[in-house]
Amino acid sequence: MKNIVTVVITALVVLFTVQNFDHVPVYYFGNKPVHIRLIFIIVLSMAIGYFIRYFNGINKEEALKKKCKELMIKHNKLMKKISQDEHSDEEEF
Repeated sequence: MKNIVTVVITALVVLFTVQNFDHVPVYYFGNKPVHIRLIFIIVLSMAIGYFIRYFNGINKEEALKKKCKELMIKHNKLMKKISQDEHSDEEEF
């Protein structure tokens, strides 16, 4: 079953590539176009989108780690305070 899925996906990718292998004009800040194959534009756009999402995810992950660390510090302080209060109550009896 895994081999069949692999063959189907590969066939779809090859078909997509063949259909999008034409040259297209791309204008870079000027009037003269540069002719690049459409498939390369598509792949480049996908790669740029992936890296933007990846680095955005890294920033969010770092922010979550920082918040988690702050919460753990608060939790530890609260647990220490509760432990000291319970210990002082035991000494009174």
